[in-house]
Amino acid sequence: MKKLLVLLCALLLIFGVTGVVGATQLSGTPSPSLSPVFGTLIDFDDQATGTEVLWNDYVSLGVASITETSGIGQIWRSGGSQSQPNYVGTGVDNGWDGTILIEFSGLASMVGIGIADGIGEEYITAYDSDFNLLESYSAPSGSNVYTGIDREGIFDIKFFEIVGDFFAIDDLQHNATGAPVPEPTTMLLFGSGLIGLGIFGRKKLFKK
Repeated sequence: MKKLLVLLCALLLIFGVTGVVGATQLSGTPSPSLSPVFGTLIDFDDQATGTEVLWNDYVSLGVASITETSGIGQIWRSGGSQSQPNYVGTGVDNGWDGTILIEFSGLASMVGIGIADGIGEEYITAYDSDFNLLESYSAPSGSNVYTGIDREGIFDIKFFEIVGDFFAIDDLQHNATGAPVPEPTTMLLFGSGLIGLGIFGRKKLFKK
């Protein structure tokens, strides 16, 4: 019975706890004093103020698509104070509200976004490749803030969503890679499980 218990504990270490990951809400400062700085920066200043942000504008920078999904369907570059010359949102005609969904070409562990806010509350949410919820946070209050999600080394963010009323975004940062990176937590637990099996085998050997 004792041997069976040790074996079950070892298997649990290998398979049963690997889904547990750490995550924190990223907190920083918006441009012009952008912090933290990491990965790839998309500041939306590559095209003129007043132009529409097309879904595939930033494929070369690791963003497979950027779309507005609440029915308005359009995102525009507008002149703003957070990070001149442009920030982006649904525009004056649409009340600056909506849902902006960003899909990465690979998987990210960190995503940051500047949010210019005048009314209401904004929410940031991360999803995995199957659109399963990973993390969701309320953005800090303030006219200009910088926030995001840090999965602490776990590369599983495929989609990043910003929802709110009367807001614009700027300075998207991400560290998405072309392929998934092994989860450190999984590797550590896998190693612990192997150690447990090794101890179990060694005790069995000495008893003979």
